[in-house]
Amino acid sequence: MKKDVILELAQRLRQAGISGEVVDPEAADGLSDLDEAYAVEGATRSLALGAGERLIGYKIGLTSQPARDAFDAKEPAVGHLLAGRQLEEGRPVPVAGLFQPKVEVEIAFILGEALPGPHVTAEDVRRATVAIAPAFEIVGSRWRGGARSLPMLVADNTNAAWISVGARTEALPRDMGSTAATLSVGERTIAGSGTAVMGDPAEAVAWLAGHLLRSGSRLEAGDVVMSGTLCPPTDIKAGDHLVAEVGGLGRIVLDVV
Repeated sequence: MKKDVILELAQRLRQAGISGEVVDPEAADGLSDLDEAYAVEGATRSLALGAGERLIGYKIGLTSQPARDAFDAKEPAVGHLLAGRQLEEGRPVPVAGLFQPKVEVEIAFILGEALPGPHVTAEDVRRATVAIAPAFEIVGSRWRGGARSLPMLVADNTNAAWISVGARTEALPRDMGSTAATLSVGERTIAGSGTAVMGDPAEAVAWLAGHLLRSGSRLEAGDVVMSGTLCPPTDIKAGDHLVAEVGGLGRIVLDVV
């Protein structure tokens, strides 16, 4: 895929995120592999930064085996987080314009140190993390009908839409893999666990450090990392009231409009 085609697709996906007008899947006909998909995702990030947005960190998707199986993925997928897509506490989340919006319950890592090495471990992540917090990620596709392939998912910033980060704590559980979570959406209750996030959310962040290094980047001090969903992604709609309880970290609430 030529650079001008990559840029054109990035422009269309970014505009879809602003206007809510989805992109026809035929626009991805030339998108053949993950290298091209990450090039499109990187171009959308550059367009956002050029328009005055600020990069605040990264999100990790497909951190459970069933999620990877659904896209025939050999490893998780990565997207970027923008300041303009982080909701202030108490602000409701708008879902108009998102295709099949879903909520994910996550543990957000706030880094106090960079993680530049080629062999970052979960223990390195724990040492570099200044705080963690319960968090919501709202995901939704900019493709009409949703992503039909892994490259389409990645090109669309791994369905990133909005994030909401709860109260931070500096006390990190030694074994985040055993962390239990409960999501309530109206009358529905969905259970989850840190084991769904590559066995331990800290392991997911360690994987991310290596992935970024391969692409010439790295995790920096101050970065926020959404480490992957503890609960299965759950459909939401305007009018829903979301409550998540994450063991040891507390709760986070969010209204959907």
